[in-house]
Amino acid sequence: MRLTLVGLDSEAKAAGVMLLPGSGGSVAMLGSLAIHAADLVSHPQKISIALRVSGSMSRGSAISAGSMSAGTFTRIDGLLSERNPADLRDFDFGAGPVSCFPVTLPDLVTIWHTTKVPNIETFVHVSSNSFPTGDLANLPDGPDAQEREANRYQAVVEVKSEDGTIARAILDTVNGYTFTVSRIGRSCAACARRRGRRRLSDSSRSLWASLCRDRR
Repeated sequence: MRLTLVGLDSEAKAAGVMLLPGSGGSVAMLGSLAIHAADLVSHPQKISIALRVSGSMSRGSAISAGSMSAGTFTRIDGLLSERNPADLRDFDFGAGPVSCFPVTLPDLVTIWHTTKVPNIETFVHVSSNSFPTGDLANLPDGPDAQEREANRYQAVVEVKSEDGTIARAILDTVNGYTFTVSRIGRSCAACARRRGRRRLSDSSRSLWASLCRDRR
């Protein structure tokens, strides 16, 4: 999907469409936290990120997770490299250290483009009820308001500088699905106000239809 969006950049601009990758809950919150921590040290060289996920997945998230390519990646000296998925590490989200496993999160790309810090690794700690079982097509669209309220997200970022100084930052925030809907809704509303448009042009509709076909 990311490569599709990059290839459609010129067409999107010509059609008056904003393509908004990296705007989901985890990407936005982790990117903001990483930049905050990186600003606390001089010449940051490594960013270690961990996300604690609780509550159930949406049908779309579960299908996307199941279709991810094999391999676990990290960024070393600016390049994406495979790593051992069994290389666990403890992170403290505020209530004591818990074991986290390495995963290939989009932050390996988005935070690299934002900060140019050459070494980035991403981890996740998932509660036992987060991964769905059975037929994914039968899952609901996503967790309801009550479940989202009961399952907040936490994140921790560690940034190591060139001289070995380490800065840490912890975030406790709303459930990722609540965050995503709020962020995208505000971004779209702001874009609509700036452009003074309420309806998509014919070229915009055509591009959006193309993106939806590629996503399926």
